[in-house]
Amino acid sequence: MTSGTGPTGGSRDHPPVMGGVPPADPDFTGREAILEQIHAALQGREGARYLIGGGSGVGKSLIARQYAHRYAEHYDLIWWVPAATDIDANGSFLRLAEQIGLTVSHDHIARTVQGVRRALTRDPRIGSWLLVFDGASDIETLVSDYVPEGGPGRVLITSRDHRRPRWNRIGRLIDGRVVPRLDTAESLSLLRKVCPERVEPLGTGERLAEHLEHLPLALSQVGAFLRESPLETEEFFERFQERYTDMVTRMGTDDEHTAPLAAAWAIQAEELLGDADDGTGRAVVELVRLCAFLAPLPLSRSFFTRARGLGDAPGQRGPFDDEVRLDRVLEFMRRRRLVSVDPGNDTFHLHELFQEVIRDSMPLVEKLRYRELARRVLAHNDPGEPADPAHRDRYLVLHAHVKESQAWSSRDPRVRSLVLNVIDFLTETGEYPKAVGVADQAVNAWGDDPAPLLHARLRRNKIRRIHSEYATALAEARDIHRGQLDRGGPEADETLEALRAVAIALSGLARFDEAERLFEQILEHRRARTGSEPDAHTLEAAHDYAQVLQEQGRFDQALLVSERNLRERAALLGPDSVPTLRTDLNLGLTLMSLGRWEEARDRLERCMERFEAISAAETPHALQGSLFLAVVHRDLGDTETGLEYSSRALALYRRHYPPTVRQTLYCRLVHMVTLTRAGRRDEAAEEARRLLPPTDERFPDGHPFPAWARVGIGIVLRAQGAFTRAAVVDQAALERLQRIYGPGSFTTLPAALNLATDLYGSERHADARELDALTEADCRNLVADTHPILLTARRNHLVSRHVLGEDVREEWSELRRTLAERFGPAHPSVASMSSYTRQDCDVLPVMVV
Repeated sequence: MTSGTGPTGGSRDHPPVMGGVPPADPDFTGREAILEQIHAALQGREGARYLIGGGSGVGKSLIARQYAHRYAEHYDLIWWVPAATDIDANGSFLRLAEQIGLTVSHDHIARTVQGVRRALTRDPRIGSWLLVFDGASDIETLVSDYVPEGGPGRVLITSRDHRRPRWNRIGRLIDGRVVPRLDTAESLSLLRKVCPERVEPLGTGERLAEHLEHLPLALSQVGAFLRESPLETEEFFERFQERYTDMVTRMGTDDEHTAPLAAAWAIQAEELLGDADDGTGRAVVELVRLCAFLAPLPLSRSFFTRARGLGDAPGQRGPFDDEVRLDRVLEFMRRRRLVSVDPGNDTFHLHELFQEVIRDSMPLVEKLRYRELARRVLAHNDPGEPADPAHRDRYLVLHAHVKESQAWSSRDPRVRSLVLNVIDFLTETGEYPKAVGVADQAVNAWGDDPAPLLHARLRRNKIRRIHSEYATALAEARDIHRGQLDRGGPEADETLEALRAVAIALSGLARFDEAERLFEQILEHRRARTGSEPDAHTLEAAHDYAQVLQEQGRFDQALLVSERNLRERAALLGPDSVPTLRTDLNLGLTLMSLGRWEEARDRLERCMERFEAISAAETPHALQGSLFLAVVHRDLGDTETGLEYSSRALALYRRHYPPTVRQTLYCRLVHMVTLTRAGRRDEAAEEARRLLPPTDERFPDGHPFPAWARVGIGIVLRAQGAFTRAAVVDQAALERLQRIYGPGSFTTLPAALNLATDLYGSERHADARELDALTEADCRNLVADTHPILLTARRNHLVSRHVLGEDVREEWSELRRTLAERFGPAHPSVASMSSYTRQDCDVLPVMVV
């Protein structure tokens, strides 16, 4: 944290914290009026915002950089945020969060970004701050998603889009101006700094500035080139005019703004390619052309040194295998102003306009070559483990480069593997729209090769299921499976993967019997092939099989499968791998359903600690763990802790998912019941009012979740004393569950117990006693004597018998002793036994989403 308290207009007694601010340009010149205007606008009031607009290459970023260094004494914290993409902006905000002492969440970056915004607005310890957003493409979205809403700070934005909104979405004024190209005096000043000997004799500098149309980027590059080149100035003019005329003719009037820079680069490239001394010039051209097909992000030297063996022929050395040579090339490019360099971060950056000029200047065959070379560089940078939280930063960058280079168009198997890993990474971190965007591109491009096409289609199918599109997913999965049967036969890995997609879709449509047969078939095939040393595919099949057993209420069988699978996954993948932790969560859920709440709580909490240790506490898998813990804590009587878990989970689910997909609806159900248990009945009632319409829309008739939702809503209604209304929803839930699972099955028990309580509350005591007796008998046939559901059934049956005149005092005392031994004397179910009161049966979270 910073601690500056100096006055707004004065200097601090300590230097500011400067994060990511590029070094000051020693050749910066002119723009004095603009700098003064920016400073006056920003210092005029707290919360001021200023937009520097204008065309590419006019020096917007240089002005912002110069302002940050020149007026640094007026701020305690200056933070530079590359804003061309959300990837850049998010990475900068994560680093800012660390700087100001916030907890950094790499699993859901938006949460950290919002935490930074709140801290800058509210925390006076940070002091006066300046955020510089460089290269914003959408100012409205930038302001809405990243700019703090207040606080003792200022915001400076650069953008090509000079159509600044006078008022943004939250009603805050944005000052600003459009930056023109340099005037003649400023252009001459810049040229005198870069190449003083080339502005003589009189008028030469003016001609050079006019030829380059006073574009700072072109002036800087050409000046640096002429400073070190033996080419005579007059010869440069002749060659420039020839190439400029040719380019304008070829490109047309729409691209005239890039013609000066393009003509200048053409001359420089000819000189570099003709350099026969040590090959540095040719390597410079190679690297520049390669970088033109990457995203306009800062690039590290290691990005290229990882990409060894990129020669055109097998075994041939690549152009950047030699680190010494690469250092020499980068230093040459720095001197020639072809890149901007950030020594502190060991990165370099090509201007986006320069990248555009490079791409446009190449013939088609060269474009294809260098674009493919860029893709191969990306493939060499693939860590190969998209689920590993340690690789998140690298995959964020790779995603941007994959999009820019259109890597899905490559036929190289390594590049296609990278694309699949990027889809997996985006899915793992909950970035589903981005994941499906890349998957769609891959599916459309890979018709030439069935194997990678299959994997792209399966990944897209998975995202369809995540978004509850199970009918569409089932049709697509069956189509994929039929194709794989024809190509590889029934036992091929790819065929089994396609069959798995069919089974998961069937499970999502509540066709559990069909799904179980397929999952068991897949598991048998896998185990027959691997024997006593199962591979990752076999263990995933076992995980699937345990889940479908859970969904059918066969928890004893699910427990055995999950316990074995946990041991084998830990041995093969390690105890802290994400697949191992997923099985651990599954085991915790099974223990909850078996009534072994304390074991489930302890296991789930240990599991969540391990998710936290590997920086994966907010992945979609870990969010399920938060929900399970919310249920088990409230059932163990710790309602406040349960509410903390469900509130946190709901906030994160809403960030990961749309509001009406299955995952969010499931979370809302858990949170609704937890609110009721915590006495927050009005909030629970509002959640209940909004839960059923999207639930009935999202789930098919044969799915149990709408019934579970009604069981939860019944709990809310009973807390309000609305027993008749509760009876309606509980009756509907019981009938639906009986159709799916059969009368007297384990999954029907909560609905039956709670319906009996509705009847009791409506003073239909005899009807309540009859249903209580039947339900207690079913419980005794299905669960252990100390299972919480059976204990609740015994209690409620005793209350019904008592109100109808039976003497149940001895049985009541015995049950109280049993509950106290089972849960402790402070548990609500024990404390409430001072009178003959009934107890709700909780909603069991048996749906694995």
